[in-house]
Amino acid sequence: MAFKRSSVRSRLAPLINKSMLRLLSLIFIAFISFNCSQLKMINEARHYFNNSLTNPDEAEVYPELTERNRLMGSLPAERKCYNVSHYDLNLEIDMDQKTIAGYNTITALAVNNFTKLQVDLSKSMNIENISYNDQSLLYTRKEDAVFVDFPAISAGTEFSFTVHYNGTPRVAPRPPWDDGFVWETDKAGRQFVAVTSEGLGASHWWPCKDHISDEPNSMAVNITVPSGLMCVSSGQLKETKDVGNGKTEYRWFVNNPINNYNISVNIGHYAVIQDTIHSLGQVHDATYYVLDYNEAVAREHFKEARTVIRALEHYFGPYQWWEDGYKLVQAPYLGMEHQTAVTYGNDFRIYDKSKSRSIYGFIDYITLHETAHEWWGNSITACDPADVWVHEGFGTYTEVLYVEYLLGYDLSIDYLIQKRRGIGNRKAIVGPRNQNYWGFGDAYNKGAWIIHTLRSVIDNDELFFSTLKGFAVDNAKGIVCTEDVRDYFSEKTDIDLDKFFDQYLFNRMVPTLEYAQQNGKFYYRWSGAIAGFNMPVNLLVNKSEERIYPGTETESIDIPVYATVEVKDWEYLIIKKENKELLPGTAFSGSN
Repeated sequence: MAFKRSSVRSRLAPLINKSMLRLLSLIFIAFISFNCSQLKMINEARHYFNNSLTNPDEAEVYPELTERNRLMGSLPAERKCYNVSHYDLNLEIDMDQKTIAGYNTITALAVNNFTKLQVDLSKSMNIENISYNDQSLLYTRKEDAVFVDFPAISAGTEFSFTVHYNGTPRVAPRPPWDDGFVWETDKAGRQFVAVTSEGLGASHWWPCKDHISDEPNSMAVNITVPSGLMCVSSGQLKETKDVGNGKTEYRWFVNNPINNYNISVNIGHYAVIQDTIHSLGQVHDATYYVLDYNEAVAREHFKEARTVIRALEHYFGPYQWWEDGYKLVQAPYLGMEHQTAVTYGNDFRIYDKSKSRSIYGFIDYITLHETAHEWWGNSITACDPADVWVHEGFGTYTEVLYVEYLLGYDLSIDYLIQKRRGIGNRKAIVGPRNQNYWGFGDAYNKGAWIIHTLRSVIDNDELFFSTLKGFAVDNAKGIVCTEDVRDYFSEKTDIDLDKFFDQYLFNRMVPTLEYAQQNGKFYYRWSGAIAGFNMPVNLLVNKSEERIYPGTETESIDIPVYATVEVKDWEYLIIKKENKELLPGTAFSGSN
């Protein structure tokens, strides 16, 4: 039987259309899949390589000053009149009811004559009594401040008073960034408890003079918990005491100055691992407290602490707290720099970045960063929360130096460049003082870059590192402001750093180096910089280093015609901008 062509076409058309549609669909799906995967790769690559800096047009507003922060942040006569020398904290923790009860005896030296002082305790906590010389004292409360009436106390007098209290402490919404008690259970379903205080203030759970600038010279931390649980805090464990009723008291003692937020309690079913650290020609004990089922992994994982301590002592001088020990303590949150009891919650993983924080897949970020705070934050403490970059900037730059210590300078620069992504430039790093303003924000990554830039300005690593170590040693167990950092580095390096610190710490803007190249000349100037800013910058001209000293007026240097010029922006926190308007004969080639 013969078929007419039109009949064949009509019968094949639906089959052809279906086949073509299927083929086109497959091609389209493949195209989309390929491009989605490629787009994902490109976006990931862009995220990695996009380390450019910007200065946002709009500055971010500092938080509005609340009455609580005014009371917590300022140092009025009621606070300046005394300096704390010792705290004796005694608490019983009810794990089931999630309450605390006890007292703190505060020993202090009167700086001025006074009849009233301010101590701090969260308004949610109940004060049972405040006593002095066995006599109850009158007091009034305002927010978290407690104003206590005393008989006349003369300057130079050492005195003690005791605050008895109880209550239900705040539960931490997001520790360690948002503070409070952490009531958790471990993998075996057992109670696992800790507390954090930086930012919120230690007075959320115990009465103290809660200002970062006043540290006691020593402190007793005596905590009663159900028997079978262990409580770990700062300092040395002096005694474990069975107090009956199925309860045990752990008596810890800190022999050195300590800031209030560094006091913590960590309660769990801990195994105790003893270790030694060899550094600076001596052997010191180290102790690691981990949940009992993590003992095997922790024995291997925490060996890194040996190298961390050695590296940090290499750069910053002796660890200041050997008398109180060095401890790593497993906690039910990521980690915190509690002095001599650094808390750790990074899951003992270093390669799985989805479940832990690591550096190049083999350096545990938490062990390193939180231990760095034993120098920057614990030994050297900022005079005001607004200066907390001294803790976090130097702490983050410690990460960079540790990479340099293990892997060399080039890898440390790679790590540092990755840190550019976190810089916002929306607020000056040093914000308003006396307002309980914790200037975290850019304190970490930008703070680290500022220190690296300072290193490049000094342009002499031997001088930079000797000054860095000298600052850490000379100010050990001390309180410093940003200006103290500036003045120390200025004196030791003989470089006027006023404009440098004004630009980078007290101003939010990163300076922009504008440049252009033509006919054997390299033109340059600063823009977006404060008046008088003249920070030097190193260039590579055909791979040969040359230092320029830009100002806000256009200047130039002679270079070979068609030379390859690189601005060494891996050494400086700057924005690079090629600007042809700097060239002679253009309308804007004059002043900035």
